[in-house]
Amino acid sequence: MIGDVEIRRSQPRDAAGAADLHRRISPEVVMTAELLLHLCASLPARAHAETWVAAEGEKVVGLAEGRLRWRAADSGIGIVRVWVAEERRGRGLGGMLLGLAEEHLVRHGAHRLRSSVGPDPAGRRFAERHGYGRTRSERFWTLDPRAADLSELPSLEAARLAEGYRLVPLRELLDRRHDLHALYEATEDDIPSDDPRSPLAFEEWAPETLGNPLLDPDGSITVLAGERPVSFAWLLVDREHGVAEHEMTGTLPELRGRGLARLAKLAAIRWARDHGVTCLLTANDADNAPMLAVNERLGYRPTVVRDEVVKVVRS
Repeated sequence: MIGDVEIRRSQPRDAAGAADLHRRISPEVVMTAELLLHLCASLPARAHAETWVAAEGEKVVGLAEGRLRWRAADSGIGIVRVWVAEERRGRGLGGMLLGLAEEHLVRHGAHRLRSSVGPDPAGRRFAERHGYGRTRSERFWTLDPRAADLSELPSLEAARLAEGYRLVPLRELLDRRHDLHALYEATEDDIPSDDPRSPLAFEEWAPETLGNPLLDPDGSITVLAGERPVSFAWLLVDREHGVAEHEMTGTLPELRGRGLARLAKLAAIRWARDHGVTCLLTANDADNAPMLAVNERLGYRPTVVRDEVVKVVRS
């Protein structure tokens, strides 16, 4: 306890309050109670995932998560995230939540911890004070689909159709989950990262990704070459708040440079515009020049830059 605030492991009943806190502090990503529960439930046991809350009565005023980066080739990389309501900062809640997450991960073999900080100077000072140093950056973007320029979509779709490419919603491909897994893995391999990834088995990928409760089967668009999935732009949609996020966008390496990712993304934006989405979010590594260029061309507006930070806890 710190004053009237109890710090404890989170429970399912905390999900709504935790998601609300997450949205207030990190509006650049989609978060709902349903998604938060899914993220916790879909992680494999080797992730050793735990979450803690700081609760003032039934109100969640602080949140922390700690898990091993289970997809990394190095099994000793830990991920730590901490959120504290602005009006409750300066009382030691953040430090206590961070300490719980760090201790948990070190106990399960972590030797290096990763987190991220936004543009708030206080958050950056907090990370530095606890031994975290910057490594790389991620740029976040937003787009109002109602104001998006979709004028090139008809001609682009017609041109690619003439070459044998066509757009289909994810719903039509759910019986081809292994093909979708192969596409996803091939594109995810090229995302910049300081920690090399291990291949993700279909048995773990399917419940985590296709089982995401916010993954919209109609708003998520895939490009087929004949019958082969070759490019995609999938959406997580929070219908209650009118917000969506690009879950993943990518194209097979050998087919890049043909505008297929742009085509899929434009089609997803059109769907979002037509289905009540007023804010569409996305993010890219600050060094991922091709996707940054796609976002700029489509009219996305940069919002915040978050820095990845790292701390070595044992050699």
